[in-house]
Amino acid sequence: MKNRDTTVICWELLRAMASGPQIPSRLARVANVPYGRLGEYLGYLGAGGLIKMEQREGHEVYSITTRGMDALSHLDSALKLLFSALQ
Repeated sequence: MKNRDTTVICWELLRAMASGPQIPSRLARVANVPYGRLGEYLGYLGAGGLIKMEQREGHEVYSITTRGMDALSHLDSALKLLFSALQ
């Protein structure tokens, strides 16, 4: 498997959270990243104000913010444009 860019992994994480709040283990599975490295990516997204973490019933739950939804929309548009140019 090829190494993926941090941007692609963050995009996958944002897409997963767009469907609703997620626990870390699910995010690690969806983005196919080791659980130990997940915190690095969540840190990037949190520092940018794209996601937020809450405690629910003793568990960490991550949600996308309005700013994160805007970023995801822009990323989706850019990727569609890029992929259409490559075809």
